[in-house]
Amino acid sequence: MNRLLFLLLATVTVLSGCATMQQQDQHALLNPYYLGDSTTTSTILDTEFDHALPFLLDASMIRFNQGRFEDAYTLLNESEAEVKDDETEGDIYAASKVVGEILFNREFMDYEPRTSDTVLINMYKGYSLLALNKSDKARVEFNRTLDRQRRAVEKYKEEIKELQEEAKEQRRKQEEQIAFRKNDDEPVLDLLRIQDTAKKTVYESMPEVSHWTGYGDFVNPYATYLSGLFFCANGEMESDYSKCNTMLKRVQGMVPTNSYLKQDAAMSNAFERGTKSSKYRRPTVWVLFENGLAPEVDELRFDIPLFLAGESTGVSMISFAMPQLKTRNAALPFIQVKSGSRQYTSKTLCSFDRVMQAEYKAHLTSTITKAVASTATKTFLQYLAQAKGGQLAGIASGLFTSAITRADTRSWLSLPKDVQMIRVPKPENKTLVIEAPNGATLATVELPDTKYSIVHVRMPQKNSIPYIVTVPLGN
Repeated sequence: MNRLLFLLLATVTVLSGCATMQQQDQHALLNPYYLGDSTTTSTILDTEFDHALPFLLDASMIRFNQGRFEDAYTLLNESEAEVKDDETEGDIYAASKVVGEILFNREFMDYEPRTSDTVLINMYKGYSLLALNKSDKARVEFNRTLDRQRRAVEKYKEEIKELQEEAKEQRRKQEEQIAFRKNDDEPVLDLLRIQDTAKKTVYESMPEVSHWTGYGDFVNPYATYLSGLFFCANGEMESDYSKCNTMLKRVQGMVPTNSYLKQDAAMSNAFERGTKSSKYRRPTVWVLFENGLAPEVDELRFDIPLFLAGESTGVSMISFAMPQLKTRNAALPFIQVKSGSRQYTSKTLCSFDRVMQAEYKAHLTSTITKAVASTATKTFLQYLAQAKGGQLAGIASGLFTSAITRADTRSWLSLPKDVQMIRVPKPENKTLVIEAPNGATLATVELPDTKYSIVHVRMPQKNSIPYIVTVPLGN
């Protein structure tokens, strides 16, 4: 029995150690990046590092904001390859992952990108290619961005259907077990009652979830907007301008108070109608401000009874762990742009808090179901071990269960809290001054010689050195 205890704890130590080291490496990379310390972050990335998600995603964002677009594209391509491997896995392998998640935990398996991650991978790939003047390849990525958002809705509907079918099947199997063992002393785990109790407990502990609202159908306004803007500035056929008009009007409807978006919607309408003399065809600069840091994932633990079929009360307590979104701060409330004698103030285009909260809420029932199935199964085995093998067997199994019950807190940590925008007529001197709310100059930007361009401003934290790159938007 001592040997069994040793083996169980050794397994947990190895598994949890790998996950912990991965997150430590991720934070070691991001801490200097948050401060705007490009030299230190580059030193880390220029040495050997573990090419695994979500580290790869953060590395790609660092390279993008440093203006190293080829490197950013390469890392994003590598990230997407991992996503595609996950999407094209066979049914047997997919089933084995579910079993592994129940027996161990999601944290001890490869990171599975969220739906919002996959959309942004293609968006940033298109953005990087745009910066490299590879508009034909960028077109492919922006089309994929829009397609991924469409597929996200279908995937969510499939997940809801699967949950309902699994619940029916689980109820059927549980009833069969009870009927088969009605004259036997061996207990049956009442997983359905445990899951119902868990859901009630989680929702009561996090009442804020019921108030979270996204932008509808897993849409990320930033990804939709940038895709639409691309098709306006790089339109080659009537369908491009139609797509541009549809996308920009959609975003304008999601963020109706943004006056810059109203201008963009009017621009896209003029482009689709083929109005040659429209004022919206004049040279223009879009300043996109990626502000602060998106929510990180923390762990929240709950204790509920371990119910057995036919028992009115729990025979023990189970402790299960859930991922919980923890919002982080903005770097600035807004930025200003000075163009000649005129000054412009940024307005919100997209809240990543809302995007991630909506996705978390949509998948919460599934997350609870898997977390409880995992912990209840292991705790039930512990209960049986103690009943059959005595207290020492129960202690060994209990230590294993307690140590391995952890939430997966990995995430793409370098994403912004929100994205703000400014739409500015291109000045004759091709120079813009980026300012903080107090009027302090953050940067003076020289614009490219293209008719349309983007000035990308990234500021992860208050008082950090901003990353600023310019991206030509069409010729």
